[in-house]
Amino acid sequence: MQSIKAAINEVDFAGQSFISINSMTNDQLLALFELAKKLELMNRDRFDLFPGAVETLLFFQPSTRTRMSFQTAMLRLGGNVIVENSPKTTSSIAKEESLNDMIRCVAQYSNVLVLRHPNDVEAREAAKYVGDTPLINGGWGHWEHPTQALLDLYTLYRKFGHIDGLKVTVASTDMIEARTGHSMAQGLARLGAEVTIASPKARRVPSEVIENIRSSYPNAKIEEVFDFNRKSFNEFISDKDEVYLPGCSAVAGENAEQFKKSMDDYFVDHATLDAAREKGHMIYVTHTLPRRAGEMDLAIDDTPNQLAFEAILHSVSIRMALLASILG
Repeated sequence: MQSIKAAINEVDFAGQSFISINSMTNDQLLALFELAKKLELMNRDRFDLFPGAVETLLFFQPSTRTRMSFQTAMLRLGGNVIVENSPKTTSSIAKEESLNDMIRCVAQYSNVLVLRHPNDVEAREAAKYVGDTPLINGGWGHWEHPTQALLDLYTLYRKFGHIDGLKVTVASTDMIEARTGHSMAQGLARLGAEVTIASPKARRVPSEVIENIRSSYPNAKIEEVFDFNRKSFNEFISDKDEVYLPGCSAVAGENAEQFKKSMDDYFVDHATLDAAREKGHMIYVTHTLPRRAGEMDLAIDDTPNQLAFEAILHSVSIRMALLASILG
């Protein structure tokens, strides 16, 4: 118990909101990872660190993994959970209440709030109304999904023992809307990884993602690469430590076929992983899930290269660590 309390204090984040991957310093992120390692023992048990604490989940978008892992994390810590997962129809939002008013009220019931919302502008505005109640970004618009990045960063940290020096490609056919990719790229670069963001130039990552890193961390190694085809992409990733697939929202209608073709340009071939492994190099592949047909070779799931489901295992302990650090 004393070692866990000391690890919580080491993160030094009590009472604060986690809005962006940049809400914590590098030292805090690394301390959070060490706390999560201690809490892994509780992934299948309950430890009453915070009896009586209430976590409220306000999810304006569908979710399986983010919602359920936050629920599980709080219950493992001995706390309680209130879930509103269809507020557009079951809350006063249906009676045209503003998000600002809703947040202002619900914050008074809770020790910590987790908000998932399709509009990051509205969500960031509502964050001003939580008062003293800490708020966690559970995915806002196309801006950031920082706790997804946390669990994927932590998975790499557990696999390698470090982030610095790793070669990671964040790849999507649409990096404009890949909010998890935005958070992950920033977290990786800040912690010393060599990051490349691969996408069509017409759908490149928003400039603020790169600018945020370069302004705060001038020595960070992050660059963009564009307009691959399947062959050139697989050649490009052959020396990487991880290929990170933040997923994409497949479009419908007349542009659907063109979009699917573009997805194929960033398809990780099983043969590329096998060839690298035969040479003694492991290329890990993770997808933030859910996946859509054509985004990746599902045969990778049954190889030592996959990290997607290993990350799910780690998602509870890292979110436990985040909640514990915030609750103090």
